[in-house]
Amino acid sequence: MRFIKAMMASGLIVMALPALAQEAPQLDKNDPNATRCRKFAVTGSLVKKERVCRTNAEWRKISEQQNRDADDLISRSRAGMNPNG
Repeated sequence: MRFIKAMMASGLIVMALPALAQEAPQLDKNDPNATRCRKFAVTGSLVKKERVCRTNAEWRKISEQQNRDADDLISRSRAGMNPNG
């Protein structure tokens, strides 16, 4: 009886393996939904790195926001140097 239960359990596991082995479809590296990971140095550490994973679309949004922030900072600093306002 034990042998039969073990055989049935192993059969179910073997049948489930192909379903578990199927991976998500490979996306093109430039696809907006493809995930990319980047490593960033941790402040206060000489060797520690932090790994951040996001989709290409998220990385693009972050980059665009950083560019807008930099442009805003530059324009505000220029306005402060102009004696005419």
